[in-house]
Amino acid sequence: MLRTCFVEGSGGVRLAVSDTGPSSGVPSVLFVHGLAQSRHAWDTVLQGGLARSHRLVAVDLRGHGDSDKPEGDEPYVNGVHFAGDLEAVIQRLGLERPVVVSWSYGGVVVGDYLRHRGDAALGGLFFVAASLKTGKPARALFGPGMMSNARGLLSEDTETYEAAARAFIGACSARRVDPSLAEESVRAMLRVPPNVRRALLSRAEDYSVELERCGRPVATLHGELDLVVLPAMSSEGVLRCARAARGTWLPGVGHLPFIEATADFEAALARFVEAAKSAE
Repeated sequence: MLRTCFVEGSGGVRLAVSDTGPSSGVPSVLFVHGLAQSRHAWDTVLQGGLARSHRLVAVDLRGHGDSDKPEGDEPYVNGVHFAGDLEAVIQRLGLERPVVVSWSYGGVVVGDYLRHRGDAALGGLFFVAASLKTGKPARALFGPGMMSNARGLLSEDTETYEAAARAFIGACSARRVDPSLAEESVRAMLRVPPNVRRALLSRAEDYSVELERCGRPVATLHGELDLVVLPAMSSEGVLRCARAARGTWLPGVGHLPFIEATADFEAALARFVEAAKSAE
């Protein structure tokens, strides 16, 4: 059973959170979704076998899902707010050294946390096709699934945005995905206001320094056929910077490894959580 609660994040922004698994005595994992998605992107994992032995928590980022959606750009371009949001979820739910799993744009959010809060409260970092570099200098690290749809994803015209959202979701998977899951992802995108999308996609960030300073275990997992965030983002953006980081590459998988190859994803995450716990 998924438990739902709301946490007050940075600046009083209300954040929606799903929580499942034992509430104490087991490792905690905090899941951070990608651009214009929601905590429900992780439902397959939250409702799977890991919940028997792990506490699994997923949050709607500000501007997404059931969380508050402040107006303007500042609440989204200033990374201190995302850092404060994650800190609030960790503290409010009493998560002790959680492993943080970030997917796609969630890497930016975790990069913000490292920049403004450090890694002392974390057990480890598990990057899933995660963006740790954004903006024009990082264009070569993004594939056609992102670049060919970027203009439409910024549109204020509802029909134009929906068409781009559907094309983007279609480009996310290399394997067949349940049509109902794809449709749910599109609906999640349609809930994200233009100001949020514009602000997030305007950011130019590089978290190489934060990764170099990180003293916690780090791992990446990337589908070899990812056309949204290219595998080079993990090899060049993470593994070259983070000390002793390890990478896992899934053949025949695109940008949705936790959906396209759920069993492989869960096994890799479980191994990492155990290794991170042993490293404490």
